[in-house]
Amino acid sequence: MILKCVSVQDGVPYFDHPISELVAKCVPGAAIQLLTPDKYISVQQIKWFKGVLLPALAKDSGDSVEYWETTLKVAVMPDEFMPTYVAIGKQVMPVIPSISSLSIKKMNQLIEGSVAHCRDDLGLLWCTLPDSELRKR
Repeated sequence: MILKCVSVQDGVPYFDHPISELVAKCVPGAAIQLLTPDKYISVQQIKWFKGVLLPALAKDSGDSVEYWETTLKVAVMPDEFMPTYVAIGKQVMPVIPSISSLSIKKMNQLIEGSVAHCRDDLGLLWCTLPDSELRKR
């Protein structure tokens, strides 16, 4: 569960849900992490890319989420996602870097470029940028 701080008044933070909801879900071994606005935004970007866009593309095409992630990363930002090669037994396998190392700006470029690639190059006109209004439907 993520609680977003919506305001701070007189030094008191106010969240979008009661903090007691978060505390009630704590179990031994759990942890609470405070994210700065920049980190929160990047987490939301990753959640949209991996949790919304890639599964929708996989469902539409029948290809795997992994296929789409690799395809989009290499098509949109080839310099950022240059593969490294790792020997596994007698085979050499390419390994594409993770998106978790991207800055917020570069993650925006990946998201915008991925949607543009899907729409313009692949003809997937249903593919759109994140829109909070669509979430409410």
